[in-house]
Amino acid sequence: MHSSTETRDWLATADVVRIRDGFAHVATNADGFIADFYARLFELAPTTRALFPDDLTAQREKVKDLLVMLMGGLDHPMQVKPALAALGDRHRSYGVVKADFVVMGRALLDTLAAHLGDAFTPADRAAWADLYGRITAVMTAGTQRTVAAA
Repeated sequence: MHSSTETRDWLATADVVRIRDGFAHVATNADGFIADFYARLFELAPTTRALFPDDLTAQREKVKDLLVMLMGGLDHPMQVKPALAALGDRHRSYGVVKADFVVMGRALLDTLAAHLGDAFTPADRAAWADLYGRITAVMTAGTQRTVAAA
């Protein structure tokens, strides 16, 4: 059940607004944004390229779907946490380690900054970093049994 406490414990309302606004801007060129995200990720950590298939088309679609799900769940974190925990389990099976999540976070923030320019304020960066930290905490927590603690 959704409650204002649930949302407040997840993200501040102002941060939800910031994140959704930034997402609305990058969503107008989602394919370009995601392509640039992967380019930045592989630039920062070339070894992560081996974690992905040669053709990233399906992977890019998965990321788009994930972002849409996250935007819809910003007000309902308990609805997205099980999906994030399951995604974390799958990522572990692919060989993704905690350090990979760190570099992916940097790539995400760098790509947002590149696409949003001056509109990506320090407060926006902090909101996205907070969201990303919460997402990775759920994903790296282990199994779906640990979701409630994240």
